[in-house]
Amino acid sequence: MVSDAIRYTSAYRNVSEMTAKRDLPIMMAGHQPSLFHSGVWFKNFALSHLASENSCLAINLVIDNDVASGSSIRVPSIDPMTGRYRYQVVRYDRFGGGVPYEQTVIRDRQQFDRFDREVLKAVLPIVQDPSVVPLWKHAREAVERCGVAGCALAQARHALEGEIGLSTLELPLGVLCRSTAFAQFTAIILQDLPRFQNIYNSETTHYRDVHGIRSHSHPVPNLMSEDQWYEAPIWIYSDASPTRRSGWIKRQADQLIISDRKSIEFRVADDSHGLIDRFVQMNSSELKIRPRALLTTMYARLVLSDLFLHGIGGGKYDQLGDRIARRFFEIEPPQFMVVSATVRLPGRNASDWNEKIRQLHRVIRDTQFQGERFLEPANLDADLVEKKRLLIAQIPDQAKKPQWHRELTNVNEKLQSQLIEYRGSVRAELAEAQREQASQAILKSREHPFCIFSLQKLCSVFSEMLSQT
Repeated sequence: MVSDAIRYTSAYRNVSEMTAKRDLPIMMAGHQPSLFHSGVWFKNFALSHLASENSCLAINLVIDNDVASGSSIRVPSIDPMTGRYRYQVVRYDRFGGGVPYEQTVIRDRQQFDRFDREVLKAVLPIVQDPSVVPLWKHAREAVERCGVAGCALAQARHALEGEIGLSTLELPLGVLCRSTAFAQFTAIILQDLPRFQNIYNSETTHYRDVHGIRSHSHPVPNLMSEDQWYEAPIWIYSDASPTRRSGWIKRQADQLIISDRKSIEFRVADDSHGLIDRFVQMNSSELKIRPRALLTTMYARLVLSDLFLHGIGGGKYDQLGDRIARRFFEIEPPQFMVVSATVRLPGRNASDWNEKIRQLHRVIRDTQFQGERFLEPANLDADLVEKKRLLIAQIPDQAKKPQWHRELTNVNEKLQSQLIEYRGSVRAELAEAQREQASQAILKSREHPFCIFSLQKLCSVFSEMLSQT
């Protein structure tokens, strides 16, 4: 793995410093090759920092077997008509999404090449110096090398990280999966799949029960079985058939049949050496066998690294992964670390409007039930206000109370009718405050892609965070 990571990373940045660390303990993280938000990018800074502080080699896995959600990002911009913040979609390709990142070939190079200019135009004047400008210089070079969106985005980000001093290696999961070691690890599970599936499903159900999750697809779906076929925690696809499908296993005599039960099927000898050799031979552009999420981090933590850094989502899911690994492998899984951060663009917080909006809601309610409070601003009939004051001051006994209540209701209705125009103005003020709050909520979202932030600002914020660890 280390040799592959050095070879892969050296294609686009200097790795001499990391090569000298090849025999050190390994600290690892991983994420999809997307333009993720700045909190995810912080994990890469933490990986480099913690590895340096603890004399480790830092390797980041590019999880390129996940399905790409599209070929665009949403960025905050200013609506020229209203002056408020809004989302604007900026594309780096006309197509994309629906297939794994390693299959997302760039179709429109002109669109890709002008992406940084379109992002810059969209975010001005919110951000004057977004990091997409230096990032995309590397992206144009990367896309010439590989032509694949996931590869280009990951290499561009990693090259930029090298420029600002981060010391890490990277390796796509797709490269890692072609190793004999991965084949050996997967073979252990495939040859004992019924037992693994039983543990996987029972622990997943337990996780849902403990956390009150009703959805059968969260945190992961149960593995299925049907007509002696067992669904495995792997994906199968190829360059010719890039849609990712579940891998299924069926034992027949002295063979294992591995299939997506659609268009791909092959047979291997049901023994460890035969399965491993055939697995390595086949795992190429013609056939891609990739682990699902829990299996990916299980392999990374149990086999590849001495410490794995998760984000919050991965950390939650690996609570489940630990329970599965503990029962199936009969070991105590190593601990992992969870790293996360939130960085927002400057400006008022949406919560700053909460109090004003509460006050305006209260005013609207009071115009219906305590109209006398608005004698001056609404120019109410003073006699009506005085009549209500007297009624409230002289609440009668039970016998006369129905008549008193009718009179009070009549006064309230008359006051309400005189407050229609005033109430309308307050409602208009409320609507304006709510629009401003929604506008600020767009600006202050933590989900903005890292490439719209100032590189200098992010480096400064991340450095301050890490100095406190």
